[in-house]
Amino acid sequence: MTPGRAPLHAARGFTLLEVLVALAILAVALGALVKAGSEHTRNTHYLQERTLAHWVGQNLVARYEAGLLLPRPGTGQGSLRQAGQDWEYRVEIREEVPEAPLELPPVLRVEVTVWPASGPAADVRARAVGYLLP
Repeated sequence: MTPGRAPLHAARGFTLLEVLVALAILAVALGALVKAGSEHTRNTHYLQERTLAHWVGQNLVARYEAGLLLPRPGTGQGSLRQAGQDWEYRVEIREEVPEAPLELPPVLRVEVTVWPASGPAADVRARAVGYLLP
């Protein structure tokens, strides 16, 4: 050390390599966070659709049970709007003999299948089943 001069200290800080490694780790973590957020949003939307479709199916079954719709054996289709969304549905009504220890008269089985109107019929979101006494 020369007289009258302050000692030279090694510069303290991050090297370029350390900064790049930290940025790479941050980028991977943020990418995973964005992916998890988008998956959560997609799942929430799907569950919301399934819930609404189930309500559509249950409402139709309830209308048959209340006598507001006439049950005719066979298959029919229709569309309706509920909760601000358009839905397509298929209703299948058939006579069925219940399994029981005693002999019971046949009942009508009503099965409603519901899907979003914007999608294909194979993209079923809910099924609702009800039974009607003769």
